[in-house]
Amino acid sequence: MKKKRFGLMAMSLLAVFATACGGTSTVTKDWTKVEFYELKETDIGTNTTITDGKLDGYTAEKPLRIGLVTDSGTLNDHSFNESAWKGVNEFARKNGGGEITKEGVKTGSVQTMYVQPTPGQYTPQGRFNAMKSVASWGADVIVLPGYLFQGAISLALKDEAFKDKYLLALDCAETDDDGNAITFTDKITSVIYREEQCGYLAGYAAVKEGYRKLGFVGGVAVPAVIRYGSGYVQGAAEAAKELKLESPVTVQYYYAGAFEGTTQATTFAKQWYNSGSAEIIFSCGGSVYTSVFDASKACGYKPWIGVDVNQHADTESFPTQQDRDTIVTSAMKNLTFATQVLLTDWVNEGGKWNSTLASNVITVGAKSKMVKLPTPEEDGGDDCWGFENFSIEEYNELYKNIQNGTIEVNSNSDNDELTKNNFGVDPQYCTVNYVSSN
Repeated sequence: MKKKRFGLMAMSLLAVFATACGGTSTVTKDWTKVEFYELKETDIGTNTTITDGKLDGYTAEKPLRIGLVTDSGTLNDHSFNESAWKGVNEFARKNGGGEITKEGVKTGSVQTMYVQPTPGQYTPQGRFNAMKSVASWGADVIVLPGYLFQGAISLALKDEAFKDKYLLALDCAETDDDGNAITFTDKITSVIYREEQCGYLAGYAAVKEGYRKLGFVGGVAVPAVIRYGSGYVQGAAEAAKELKLESPVTVQYYYAGAFEGTTQATTFAKQWYNSGSAEIIFSCGGSVYTSVFDASKACGYKPWIGVDVNQHADTESFPTQQDRDTIVTSAMKNLTFATQVLLTDWVNEGGKWNSTLASNVITVGAKSKMVKLPTPEEDGGDDCWGFENFSIEEYNELYKNIQNGTIEVNSNSDNDELTKNNFGVDPQYCTVNYVSSN
């Protein structure tokens, strides 16, 4: 982890008021007190091509088997489960697998299956039991989408059934559910994302588009969600600085305390839209987007920003064009693509994780195109780009500057430090009104 302190001489103090259900709380903000550092990013590349001969040992009778276990949701969660499962099946289809069905790829030399934990058993033990079912099927690699698998992985480390199984975890740290450290074997790898980078892209784009009053509704204040929100504020501040705005951009900021819609989150979003204190809201954290979407519709289809996946393409949750047009963009983790890249690497290494991945938690981001905003060229659908004033050409230039390090985005995820000190951004460009969830 590379650490750098702000080299700032001036100290700027600003008192602001965050309104919550009619009450107010004063927050003193000293933006220079927020430590700046960047997560060390691993460039895993973008290769999805299997080296000649590497799959020759697999046949329809003895296939390469890739399994997946869902976390607390289902395969159609429009987020981690669905995106990772799509990546698993696309990998299979491209490399000798047969037709993709609802149950997975059941024919060919690369086959897939998934298991969902028994309803009511969304616990470490319940997820572990589902993992054992996939292991019993004969999976060579098991994909585990989401940090909720940390406890299940800690159980798998003690079980002989997983001695020869390779695990690909997404967003998991080397701890159990109680925060106790665990040690990955060389058969386990985990990938976390630089969410702050795609949050930055979304905030920057929103201000360049012309929005001056922004909102953020997060799910639970875990590091991934915190980085999303912090990046959003940083991007908004930088765009305001470049535009030389006479007044700072403002951000209404709230955590719902759940990865689902809540009555209070919907109420806040409606208040912000109706009062004009938020012209656009970034919804960040599982199904908490339902609160923002409900508020958007109730207030005349106001604009909002999605997260994790290209939510504009989700025609099940947003069946009408009017529904989808409220989603201006999405701060994406390129989960489907990342899954394919990592599985390709596993095969090309002869059925094992390479030395960078094995027994490690690595961080991916813009360098290997694992965080982004959706564009028509890369993600399909001409209307997934909801900006009129901020062009794709400007976005591509911004993205290159993040990739090459010209733009550095703070990875700090200390929620107390960030929320008390304006997220480390100069208040002359952007001020954050943090609404406590307590």
